[in-house]
Amino acid sequence: MNLIIAGANKLGEYLATNYSQFRLRHTLIGFVDDNLKLQGKELAGLPVLGAVNSVLHYQKVALVMAIQSPSEKIDVVRRLLYHPSLDFPNLFSSGAWVSRDCIFGKGNLILEGSLINFGTLIGNFNSINQNCSIGHEAVISNYCYLEKSVNFGGYSFLEDESRIGQEVTVSHGVRIGRDSEICAGIQVNEDLPAESRVKK
Repeated sequence: MNLIIAGANKLGEYLATNYSQFRLRHTLIGFVDDNLKLQGKELAGLPVLGAVNSVLHYQKVALVMAIQSPSEKIDVVRRLLYHPSLDFPNLFSSGAWVSRDCIFGKGNLILEGSLINFGTLIGNFNSINQNCSIGHEAVISNYCYLEKSVNFGGYSFLEDESRIGQEVTVSHGVRIGRDSEICAGIQVNEDLPAESRVKK
C-alpha cells in the first residue's frame, strides 16, 4: 500500500528522511499540502502531489499527518472521512520503547527516545515527540501534541486537542482539560480545566 504524508513542512521532511526507522511496509510516495506555493515541488526527494483533498483520488492509500495543530488535524480527518479505504497507521520509531500492554488507536506518531509505560491508553491522531516519557496507566486522548522531552506522570489524563510544550512535567494523577496549552518548561502539579493556557 502507498503512503502519503500530509504536511510538506519540517516535521514531514523529518518523517520522510527517517522513514526507514518506522518499519512500515507501505511505500512512501510523497506529500500533500494545501499551500499552493508548495504544490508541484519536492521535499526530501519526494513530490508534493497536491492539496490534501487530492488523497481522495487514490485507492487503498495510507496517510500520516505531519501536522502540529489539533484543529488542523481534525479538519483533515473530516475532509477525508468518506474515503472508502483510507488507512491511518500508527508510526513507532524503532528508537522508542513501548510496553506490550499499551493500547493505541490510529494515526499516532511516536518518535525516537520516547518511553510509553505499561497500561497506557493513547487514542487517535496524537504526536509524541522525541524523548518523551509517559507514565504507567496514563491516558492521552485524541488530537494531542507533545513537544520534545515531556514527562507525563502515571495515572495522568490528557483530554482531547491539547498541546504540551517542551520539557513540561506533569505530576502523577493530574487531569488536563480539553483544548489546553501548556508552555515549555512548566511543572503541572494539579488538575487544569478545559481551555487552560499556562505560561511562565
